Amino acid sequence: MHIRKLQFLLLPLLVLGAVLLGFVNQPATAAPPNRAAVQAAQSRDVTLEKRANVEQVPLGQPVTYTVTIRNEGAQAIEAELTDTLPGGMDGLVLQSGTISATSGEAGASGNTLRWSGSVAAGEEVVLTYEAIPPTTSPPGQTLENMAVLRYGETSLEATAKITTKARDLGLWGSFVNFIAIALVFFDRTLASLHVPYAFGFAIILFTVLVRLATFPLNMQQIKSSKAMQELQPRLKELQEKHKGDREKLAQEQMKLYRESGVNPLGGCLPMLVQMPIWFALYQALVQLSTEGLLQEGFFWIPSLAGPVSTWGGGIEWLWPFPPAVGWGNAIAYLVMPVLLLVSQFYMQQLMTPPTTDPQQAQMQSIMKFMPIMFGWFALIVPSGLTLYWFTSNLLGIAQHYFTKTQLDQAPAKSGASLTSPVPSTTPVTATTSGESSGENGKGKDAKSKRKSRRKR
Repeated sequence: MHIRKLQFLLLPLLVLGAVLLGFVNQPATAAPPNRAAVQAAQSRDVTLEKRANVEQVPLGQPVTYTVTIRNEGAQAIEAELTDTLPGGMDGLVLQSGTISATSGEAGASGNTLRWSGSVAAGEEVVLTYEAIPPTTSPPGQTLENMAVLRYGETSLEATAKITTKARDLGLWGSFVNFIAIALVFFDRTLASLHVPYAFGFAIILFTVLVRLATFPLNMQQIKSSKAMQELQPRLKELQEKHKGDREKLAQEQMKLYRESGVNPLGGCLPMLVQMPIWFALYQALVQLSTEGLLQEGFFWIPSLAGPVSTWGGGIEWLWPFPPAVGWGNAIAYLVMPVLLLVSQFYMQQLMTPPTTDPQQAQMQSIMKFMPIMFGWFALIVPSGLTLYWFTSNLLGIAQHYFTKTQLDQAPAKSGASLTSPVPSTTPVTATTSGESSGENGKGKDAKSKRKSRRKR
């Protein structure tokens, strides 16, 4: 009965997890524009105008800037323009993929827009680009950036000013943003200590904290696995005793679980608790990637945001061949899914006790597909999430060996064990040695008394 309950519990969760994973990466939609912020600077023949499409922008939503260079003179000019955005986590993040210009060459250098080219007499050049104030930054900031145009010995400046405001994230969105803020905080802290690959180690630090928070649940999972292993002899006796009555066998098994304090579903609880964290971390990494805050690599990994967030969320980055990210990057990105698959298989073996119950054996066969499912997910999520899963597995394996050592020593100290035999219901007909010796002693006393009376 408990095996069927476990099947009905796990299988819908796996389906639900796959469905949720398909929906959590929904693209952000821009807020409707409000009044535009415009500033212009003009020399004798040239005008520089800068416009922001909004005066107030919600955190995490893009703001579009338009820079117009207008030449009203009789001769063409050769000009250069730079526009440096206020950087950092509390500023704006330039979206380099959104830069466009009607003529000349435009591009990005870090968080600075650069343009160079000529403007013919009576013509104008229009540049547009987007920037995002990160969702992880505090609202109510006034952000100002200045476009500087230089031609000949003349320099023109035009500034656009916007104010950030909080966005209604809802309960789930707030939880996702909390994780993103935590990752950014760890990244800043580690970077200030000059730790290389700071964001990767920030994810590892976050994983350690999650493991510490779920330590009691993981301990219970390991204890439940060991207790189930120790109950196998007693379960086997029950199976032989109630071989033809499956309902009675299920009742006796549940009774045995209650008497031994073992929860057959206890091993699933840590996974169920961590599932919301997995989905929230996935969305947090995608959010940070979309906002341009997660471009850092980690050792051999080209980018913790890739390859998925860059190439659309599927395996298009890998298939069809040749890989869209190139063979070198594809091999580098495949290392973590392979490591995750191996660690997941090994951890599955550790946490799966041997069983003589055919139903439990069938359920364990189904659970063997879990590592394959995780390996597939690792191909369609950011590498930062795969790094979290792999680190969590390593910590789980270490905790398993530590806990197992403690549990192996506990019975020797306490003298207690869960493997006591099943109490027999057969009436006891034989007398104990104490009782037999007692009766024999009484018989001998009676005989000696009778002999003494006869002599008298």
